[in-house]
Amino acid sequence: VGWWASRRSREGRLSPAVQAKADDLWQKMSPVNGGKAVTREGAAKFFGHKFGKLSVDAMFDEVDVNHDQEMTKEEWDAFWLGVKTAGYTNESIAEELDNMLGGCAWVDWRDGRAPAHSEK
Repeated sequence: VGWWASRRSREGRLSPAVQAKADDLWQKMSPVNGGKAVTREGAAKFFGHKFGKLSVDAMFDEVDVNHDQEMTKEEWDAFWLGVKTAGYTNESIAEELDNMLGGCAWVDWRDGRAPAHSEK
């Protein structure tokens, strides 16, 4: 039992390199309140015109758990941990983070959370 619990614990954590990429994406979205939260406006500036509203809506639907229109760093880190524990590898998460850092749209992860379809 000890070996299995230890293995699952390791599998459920992001590697330091992947956490650094998630932190880099967080910083690029212009966090406010001393780096503690990202607003829709900050995220929209990062994603730009190409995928902006779609990406921001999908991301906030999945990450902003309390729906207060700000993603906290706690919500952000918990989201990525949830993606990892849903079975994604560090390599696949790193690839998608790199894609987003390179200008691609937000990805709908199969992690048990689903973006709502906005009627706005």
